Amino acid sequence: MSLQRTQRFICGRQSLLPDGLVRTVLDLARADDQYAYTREDVFATLVCAIEAHESPVHYGAALNLRGPEAGTLWALWGDGPPNAVIEIPDCTVGMHEDACSEFLGHPGGHSWELADPPGGAGAPSV
Repeated sequence: MSLQRTQRFICGRQSLLPDGLVRTVLDLARADDQYAYTREDVFATLVCAIEAHESPVHYGAALNLRGPEAGTLWALWGDGPPNAVIEIPDCTVGMHEDACSEFLGHPGGHSWELADPPGGAGAPSV
């Protein structure tokens, strides 16, 4: 008799980053004059990559900041389009030389413990 583990999934909810928040992301990133960022660096399609959850708030990486101590700019949204961007340090937990791709203090499992949801992530909501 084999023991099966329950597979865990990311939330997978998608949204498009509104143009106004793209400008906010670039403004926040430009606060660090050491690195130059362009629109091409910003993720236009956001995917909530934290573990599937009941919370109405979704988190999608909007821009990975550069540098040894850099974090990530995350867009937040609920039932509507993303309406906020915050900088959160990266999760410091690593496994087999792979760092978790989530933010520090994220709920649920680390990125290497989670799979895409069955059927893939949903289409972006606008």
